[in-house]
Amino acid sequence: MTDPYQARYLAHQRRKAGVLAEVLAERHSTRRFADRDVTAAELDPVLAAAERAPSSCDRRGVGVTVVRDRDDKALLGGLLVGGVGWVHRAPVVLLLYGDPLAYKAAGEAVFMPYLDAGVMVGHLWLAAAAGGLAACYVNPNVRPVDREHFAFRFGAGIFCGALAVGWPHVPPPDWVGDTS
Repeated sequence: MTDPYQARYLAHQRRKAGVLAEVLAERHSTRRFADRDVTAAELDPVLAAAERAPSSCDRRGVGVTVVRDRDDKALLGGLLVGGVGWVHRAPVVLLLYGDPLAYKAAGEAVFMPYLDAGVMVGHLWLAAAAGGLAACYVNPNVRPVDREHFAFRFGAGIFCGALAVGWPHVPPPDWVGDTS
């Protein structure tokens, strides 16, 4: 027989599991965003989630660069192969970079930053969904001819991808069609 304290504890655990299940169900890719800015205060919990993401040997070798400038986002729309035609419309683009100095073992910098960034993207994305924001991952594919310019403009390091973040696009009430 469960005492009332244990019963409240178990009910609390079920509620927490339910909240997590709701956030997981809400997380999805979207390339359409509302025409509304994401304030620093609204983005802070998302960035805090990146700091809590596990990483290989707890090195925290992947960092986040926040891009908000209209011209910079337009440039990203031309440089990021996966972002062509849409990434410039996101209010915020988070660029993930691995620091090659963080990865010491032979050949580790070839794969480990991408694994660390993948875990971090999961945390960023779930935190965005929990805050009511929409997001979409942009793969780290930059054409070889553009890589030098990309690094000059957005920073050196191992580019591991980007996450476009914004408020979800809400179609008009009479809209019939795809909202992704």
